[in-house]
Amino acid sequence: MTMIKTSSWRILRNALQNFQRNIWLSLATTIIMTLTLIMTSFLYFLNVLGSEVLNTIEEKVDLSATFKDDIAEDQISIIAEDIRSRADVQEARVVTSEQALEDFRARHADDPFIEESLRELEKNPLPSTLFIIAADPRQYQTIASELETERYEPFIESVNFENSRTVIERLIAVMSGVRNIGLVTTVVLASLVIMIMFNTIRLAIYSFREEIDIMRLVGASNWFIRGPFIIEAVMVALLSVIVSTFVLYPVLETINPEVQRFFFSGQAEPFSIYSYALSHWTTVIGLEALLAVGLAVFSSLVAIRRYLR
Repeated sequence: MTMIKTSSWRILRNALQNFQRNIWLSLATTIIMTLTLIMTSFLYFLNVLGSEVLNTIEEKVDLSATFKDDIAEDQISIIAEDIRSRADVQEARVVTSEQALEDFRARHADDPFIEESLRELEKNPLPSTLFIIAADPRQYQTIASELETERYEPFIESVNFENSRTVIERLIAVMSGVRNIGLVTTVVLASLVIMIMFNTIRLAIYSFREEIDIMRLVGASNWFIRGPFIIEAVMVALLSVIVSTFVLYPVLETINPEVQRFFFSGQAEPFSIYSYALSHWTTVIGLEALLAVGLAVFSSLVAIRRYLR
């Protein structure tokens, strides 16, 4: 047990020496890895934010089907139930022509001209309408296309979705574009991390080449030889996680009011990306640590294997 502790201490001490000897390369690797982690984290929060924004749009979206005047209420109920049974529909609500007229009168109760105009009409001018909420905003187009088929043509006068479709399509396009740019940037930065760390470890191995030869001659284990370089890489990774965390959370706190104002204005309880990050800190930091340590160990193992092979 004592020998294991002594060996572990020596490995850690050698790792610290490697880090100090190659301080500038180590710092450069830390900076690049920190940028990679920050970019990856923002990509993660972008997906979260995109989902919340789409959910918000889903609550405001206006997909409605207007029925023809001569359609019986029983037939309207059958169509509504048919739409509700679809897997991509969350809710389908019918507003009859009578209910629509009552709601219209309630909204314009203070306008005598509107009430007088309604009295002069021989029949109710407002049609029965089916309002639909999709299970996912991306599915509205599919539902709208279904309502426009020959199956529903004898019953439905029009399907109103054009304005909402434009908003949703633009938002999805923007989110996809930003996500793709983020992925490319993350891959480039991760490649730089691997290259820089690879060269850092190789330089450290070269600096310790005489000590490595001596350790081999005296029968040192592979772990004792490789351990310091792997530990050095892990130290750089953990330092990057710490730095990126201290940068990420203040940035999220700073931009959170603008994000709420731009995407969630008017909501009683607007979504807070900063509160989400705080409540999911274990997931955020865990993903960063997993990525950083994975990149560090992979690049160090490749460098060590090529040199010591």
